[in-house]
Amino acid sequence: MRLFSIILMILLLSLTRVSSPQDHKYPIEDFYNRSIKLPIDYKDPEAGTFFQYYQLSSNFDFSRPTLFFFQDIAQQHTVPGEVDKLAKTYYFYDHFNVVFYQVRGREYSYIELKHPDGSVNWEKAYQLLSADLIIEDIERIRRDLFKENPETKILVYGRSGGGFTIQRYLAKYSKYVRRAFIRAAPNSVIMKQLGYPESKYFFNLLNEIDPSLYSKLKDILKRNVVPDYQLFWMLKTIPYASENPGNELKNLLNELYKGEKILYEKYLEKQEFDFSKRIRTEKEMRQREIGMAFAPIEVSAEYMLNPDPEFIDPFYACLKKLCEPYLNLIKEGKVSIPSFPPLETLTEVETEVFYLAGRNDHVSDYRIGIELGKYFKNYELFIADDNHTMSIYSECYPLLRNAFFQYGLKSAELQDVKNSIKCREWKHE
Repeated sequence: MRLFSIILMILLLSLTRVSSPQDHKYPIEDFYNRSIKLPIDYKDPEAGTFFQYYQLSSNFDFSRPTLFFFQDIAQQHTVPGEVDKLAKTYYFYDHFNVVFYQVRGREYSYIELKHPDGSVNWEKAYQLLSADLIIEDIERIRRDLFKENPETKILVYGRSGGGFTIQRYLAKYSKYVRRAFIRAAPNSVIMKQLGYPESKYFFNLLNEIDPSLYSKLKDILKRNVVPDYQLFWMLKTIPYASENPGNELKNLLNELYKGEKILYEKYLEKQEFDFSKRIRTEKEMRQREIGMAFAPIEVSAEYMLNPDPEFIDPFYACLKKLCEPYLNLIKEGKVSIPSFPPLETLTEVETEVFYLAGRNDHVSDYRIGIELGKYFKNYELFIADDNHTMSIYSECYPLLRNAFFQYGLKSAELQDVKNSIKCREWKHE
């Protein structure tokens, strides 16, 4: 009986034991797979530590240029252990080393973000998932990797939120960056100055396709033909997924206006179009989902806290729904609105910067790229006749990246790629 009691006690203790950072380290630790202990909060060293995982490509050699693949708190362009697959997907030439890091808070860069009962500690997540902390993590990775040569400069690449993170990194650590390739990335300050044009993208697009579509959409919503947020998510996602969103939006709205749902149901069969798949209870939420809900706050919290616009805006309507717990913290005065570094800090950056924008980008308006050119000294903008996912002229962009990283802004090689038949540049006035 006494033996049974001891076994039961050990079992109970094992079930209630709080996990430690050590429990979440990547299982392989060698030259290519590395975990370094970092503060969870650089402003509060007593708050604890976590293990930051990063991986080096299998061709890594300190004699080669090293490229860091930037990701924000929402992104996951590959999984731990597969940096070579990432390098292959993006056609990075073999003479570049590639460094992938798993962003803080994830499986192998784990930070506990939940209460013991499984509910999310939203305030803790708000404080510990910020881009300000992510850029400090990245800089610690660079220092760890180049501890023998701490002034080593790197190449950096980031798309969308990854490009947003690059801008923040450059504002503080540009002296360690030789070249930066930013693809279709937001900028909080510029978006506000431009009046958040991405919020009007859908309204303007419908009027360009067919002026009657907007009034039909209002009628569909008024009659509750389908659930509002399911439709909003679908309308938001089509421009991501389609090379010809105009026809798809027109066909869908015309059908729903007639009360028919055949196309709507077909879209719902694909997980990325089903908003209900995005809604989970707090206990069901995984670490990545907690981060995905925070990423839009860093870019557009100020806009999302404003009253709803007069025009229908599916993009921000969905984001506001997903970000609601974080927005409530701001409204309750528990946290402050995230701020972006002053644009003037970018005027001190010596790094060569190449910005790839999409003429029809419904997330990061191409004019962000134009405005950034007023601040970066060594800068080139390429506005592709493409969308946010850069899916139309996809053969062009690996050529641009590699020519830029290998030869630089003013090189003949980069200019040749820009003028090649595989690339289609949209000329703005």
